[in-house]
Amino acid sequence: MSFSFLKQWWISLWSSKTNTTTTITDQTTTRSSRKQALCVGINNYPGYGDLKGCINDAKGWKKILKHTFHFAVIILLDSKVTFNNVTKELKKMVKESIKGDHLVFTYSGHGTTTPDRNGDEADGKDEALCLYNGLLVDDVIRKILNELPKGVKFTFISDSCHSGSVTRSFMSAVNSENPSIPKYMPPEDEVGVVALEMLPVKKAVFVPQENMQEILLSGCKSNEYSYDAYFDGKNIGAFSHYSLLILKDNPKITYKDFHKKLREKLPSDRNPQSPQLEGSEANKNSLMFQ
Repeated sequence: MSFSFLKQWWISLWSSKTNTTTTITDQTTTRSSRKQALCVGINNYPGYGDLKGCINDAKGWKKILKHTFHFAVIILLDSKVTFNNVTKELKKMVKESIKGDHLVFTYSGHGTTTPDRNGDEADGKDEALCLYNGLLVDDVIRKILNELPKGVKFTFISDSCHSGSVTRSFMSAVNSENPSIPKYMPPEDEVGVVALEMLPVKKAVFVPQENMQEILLSGCKSNEYSYDAYFDGKNIGAFSHYSLLILKDNPKITYKDFHKKLREKLPSDRNPQSPQLEGSEANKNSLMFQ
């Protein structure tokens, strides 16, 4: 074997090892923090209970998150709002997040309650978001958020109801031309409705606690309704309508100051709902979506 051949073989081997090492180094390079959001809106439910302003809510949140706060946004509307699609996107955002990231999940649609199956609810019921093909129960949301890496901020915005004291007859009683309609879907089982009405309502989706990593902004108290309303010729949720106006005029605002301004608008005579803010004091005093 000639010396020149050995020389070429050694150079080739060394070059190969060097390239391999470089590739591994590139793969482990730490990326910068990023902002990701999932915006969900559903107007058209199979069967009954259609709403009018929820798609406008989702599009409004997408627009302001993308253009004002520079989030990468995925939007799911109507029949795309399935259990698999929503949980898949939420799990993906959480799994791919790293310290310094900010995640946002906005939901506009019906809310409901379902009997607590695992005994973790003091009031005997789970709150749930009504998706196109089923319910997304608060227990499932909690399980997903339990996987959040430390240092990742998560803002959950829910423009829906969390109440067990309304029946289908209430929905059919709303008959004005442009009514404010409660975003509440009664449980399928009327016996379940009666049972739930006998239980006190004590909480919203998350139990407030100082060590909460996530921030919750909800359209109403747990014993109230969030309303599908009508403003300036446009169907839109009352909570989303005022929220988007406040953020447009005050892009550098803390969650606490935002909530204070929101409570100056709601509850109102037309939309008697009381928006809620839950989370740690540190998160409440931080700038929104930063």
